[in-house]
Amino acid sequence: MAFKKGQSGNPAGKRRGTRSRTTIQLQKALLRLLDEHMDKLSEDFGVMKPKERATLLINLAKHVTPPALNPERLTEEQMEQIISYLEKKRKDEQSTTKGQN
Repeated sequence: MAFKKGQSGNPAGKRRGTRSRTTIQLQKALLRLLDEHMDKLSEDFGVMKPKERATLLINLAKHVTPPALNPERLTEEQMEQIISYLEKKRKDEQSTTKGQN
């Protein structure tokens, strides 16, 4: 049985964009390391050149910030949920604005 392009071999499997346990564990370990050594890191950070500081921050941010949302990878259902959420939020904001006038 051949797989169809864009269709998972395990439909009940992990959803797209879901982080693996390893990724989550790595993120937690990195945050712990940063927290435990913040004083030393602050000292080291202070003596680094601006370009080195920027590079360090960019590299660290990759491990502690969620990935950007790629709309092309969303399912139809996910897109509909986002649209519904935004429509409701807009409606709520409009009714709040009208109530203030």
